[in-house]
Amino acid sequence: MKTIVSFFKPNGLFLAMGFVLFATMSTMQSCSPSFDQMGLDNITNIGGKLTDLMAKATEPYGKHESSVTKIMDDLTQAAAHASSQKQNKEIANSWNTLKNELAKPFFDRWKSAGVLNKEVVKESVGQVGKSLDAIKKAEMAKKK
Repeated sequence: MKTIVSFFKPNGLFLAMGFVLFATMSTMQSCSPSFDQMGLDNITNIGGKLTDLMAKATEPYGKHESSVTKIMDDLTQAAAHASSQKQNKEIANSWNTLKNELAKPFFDRWKSAGVLNKEVVKESVGQVGKSLDAIKKAEMAKKK
């Protein structure tokens, strides 16, 4: 009984708290998403291509139809990759939002109109750029 009581003296108490803190911190790191080079590569490669293609919406859609199909496939693959990563739900949701709520409606509108005016293109590119920046920031925040 004396050893238990003597353990809770200040030095022993601080030592016990240190062990608990160390165990908690080392366990918490395994809960955070780990760095994903492919995820960062996806955002870097797709980001420039997507906004460049969108900027061409002032030209006839038919001229760029194959590029639209390719970039939509790339977005689908990036979203699937993000979904396959552990503890990556927010980034996967961001990829799906970018694809389904920004890029697809833009390309559908371009296809149906044939050509879009500069103001629509500028506004859409800005929105997509903000989404891409948010995904990149989230990917960069992961621990290496």
